[in-house]
Amino acid sequence: MPYQNDLTPKEQSYLDDSLQMENLCLTKCAIYADQCQRPELKSLFSDHAKLKRQHVNELKRLLSQSNNQMI
Repeated sequence: MPYQNDLTPKEQSYLDDSLQMENLCLTKCAIYADQCQRPELKSLFSDHAKLKRQHVNELKRLLSQSNNQMI
């Protein structure tokens, strides 16, 4: 059974808020990674930034699908 992405306005709002929070975390992790001197911390923040980038991309995909279905 295919997944249907019929989001309510409230669900879309939650996804928009989540997207903003993920973008903020991504930005912070990237900055922290740039500032770290210790390789293990730099790697930790870089890995977390990559994970946040995946979350951002998935949220954008969900929102895009929802917007396309409304048209």
